Amino acid sequence: MTRKPSAANKSKTRRSTARYTIGPRCMVTGAAGFLGRALTRALAGRGHNVHALDRRTGFERSSRIKPFIGDIRDYDAVLGAARGCGTVFHTAAVMNFLGVSDRKTWRESYGINVEGTLNVIRACREAGVQRLVYTSTNTVCYSPGHLINGDESMPYAGKTLDIYAKTKIEAEKAVLAANDQKGLLSVAIRPAGLWGHGDGCYMVTKLVEELKKGSFVATIGDGTSLADNTHVDNLVQAELLAAEKLIETPEVVAGKAYFITDEEQMNLIEWFRPLIEGLGYKIPSRSIPVRLMYIIAFLMEWLHRFGGPKPFMTRLEVHNLTTSFTFRCSKARRELGYRPTIGRDEGMKLCVMRYGKSRAV
Repeated sequence: MTRKPSAANKSKTRRSTARYTIGPRCMVTGAAGFLGRALTRALAGRGHNVHALDRRTGFERSSRIKPFIGDIRDYDAVLGAARGCGTVFHTAAVMNFLGVSDRKTWRESYGINVEGTLNVIRACREAGVQRLVYTSTNTVCYSPGHLINGDESMPYAGKTLDIYAKTKIEAEKAVLAANDQKGLLSVAIRPAGLWGHGDGCYMVTKLVEELKKGSFVATIGDGTSLADNTHVDNLVQAELLAAEKLIETPEVVAGKAYFITDEEQMNLIEWFRPLIEGLGYKIPSRSIPVRLMYIIAFLMEWLHRFGGPKPFMTRLEVHNLTTSFTFRCSKARRELGYRPTIGRDEGMKLCVMRYGKSRAV
C-alpha cells in the first residue's frame, strides 16, 4: 500500500527544494556591510555557495563564500559576480541622511543607490539570474507627518527629507518594474531602522559613540512618538523567505514590496533604554524643543553643503525621533510566512555584551 505524503511533509519537501533552488550559488551585493555579512553567513550556513560583492574588504569568512572586490557602479564587476547564480540579494547602498548636499555627495549616493541597482538588474538578465531580492527601506513611503500602522497600499513619498529615501524610491521602482522581464522575478523588502550587535550597525554604533563622548546630554521632544525597528536576524529571515516564495508562489509575491519590522512599536529613546542603562549611562532629563532642533539640523546641513563639518543630526533624524511613523507586517506574515524571532529585550542584551566589552578595553 502506498502512503500519500502528509500536508506537513509536502510543505517540508517544498521548503527543502526552495532552499536548494535559490542557489546552489547566490550573490550578495554589499556583502562586507552589516546586513551583507549576516546574510552571507546565513546563506553559507544553509549550504549555499555565495558570491560576495563589495568595494570593501571585511567579508564573512567561510569556505562557501567567494569574495568579489568591486563597485556596483562598475557593470563588469557586477556581471562577473552574478554569473552562475540563481538568486541575487541586493543590499549595497549608501545610507546618507542629509537633505542638503554638494554635487559630489549627491553623485555618489545616486551612482550607488540608483545606477548601481540598474547595473544589478542588467547583470541579472545577462547572467540568467532567475530571482532578485532587493533591500529597500520603509522611508520610501515616508512623507513628513505622523503615521501609525501604514501598509503596502500607500504610495511612494511625495516629499522626502534625505538623499537616501529619494534614491531608494527610484531604485525600488526599477527593481519592481523589472519583474518578469526576460525571466527575472523580483521582490523588495522594506525594513525599518536596522539594528543588532554586529560590527557596522549604524544606529547602535552612533548612539554608543555619543555616549562615550559624553555628548548625549538632552533628548528631543516630549518622548511620545512611536517608531519601528528591524533586527538584522529578522531581516535576514525575511530576505530568505522572499527568495523561497519567488520559487514556491511567484504568482503571489513577485513584483511586490513588503514591510518588515520587529513588530514592537516604541519611542526610540525608550527603546534604547536597556542599552543606555546597561552600559552604565543615564537618559538625560533635559529636552530640546523639536522646532529648535529642526532649525539647528537644517542650518548644519547647509553649512556642511558649503564645506562645514558633518552634522551630528540631520532633519530626518530629528523627524524620526519626534514623529510617529510605523508600519504593520500583516502582508509579510500572510504571504511570506514572516514571524519576527528576536525583539528588543533579547537583542539589547546582546548589544550590551558586545559594546560593554569594547568600553572596558
